[in-house]
Amino acid sequence: MAKLYFRYAVMNAGKSTQLLQIAYDYEKYNHRKVLCLKPGADTKEGQYIISRLENGEIKRKCDFLILPDKDWIYQKFSSEIKKANEKGKPVSIVLIDEAQFLSRHNVWDLARVVTDFDVPVICFGIKVDAFGNPFEGSTHLFALAQNIEEVTTRAICRISKTPKKATMNLRLVNGQPIFEGSQVAIENDDDVRYLPVSLDVYLKLKFGKMELPPDI
Repeated sequence: MAKLYFRYAVMNAGKSTQLLQIAYDYEKYNHRKVLCLKPGADTKEGQYIISRLENGEIKRKCDFLILPDKDWIYQKFSSEIKKANEKGKPVSIVLIDEAQFLSRHNVWDLARVVTDFDVPVICFGIKVDAFGNPFEGSTHLFALAQNIEEVTTRAICRISKTPKKATMNLRLVNGQPIFEGSQVAIENDDDVRYLPVSLDVYLKLKFGKMELPPDI
């Protein structure tokens, strides 16, 4: 029986890499149809899912971008699954990147897709924003997903002098930590970037008990 999965982590922890690896394995070794998607609200890479590695990047174009409207995903999937079945290559798995940007309606639709079409859906995303507030998509995935897993492969605090797991995304604007503002600020826009940090480092920076190292 298919399930709705949610795999979450801080930024730069390897979520997109894992998604693309799953897609590659399904298509190359199992010769199965895979749908790779992301919410249209994520404008960072346009229609692509990209994983940046030390020796370059790998990317894949999304089959389509998800709109937030009620019933949109369910109707779209009904159409896509029907077309795939007619071609004799049914959809075997659905992979969604940047799932924190899903709407409440989207998550409920995904649960219906899993149930009605018996197709597994794996969502990859961030649990909370740069200020510790939950995203709408993540909140409802935690509520409805039948399997929840934290991705910890590369989730290491970028500031701590000792190895610590990163659980927060520190927003930097022009190199300075920011602790309030809009929930969504795309990296590379207006000198915005993010650092994965541990909770204790985040709190020390927020309340003036620590300064950002100059080499960050």
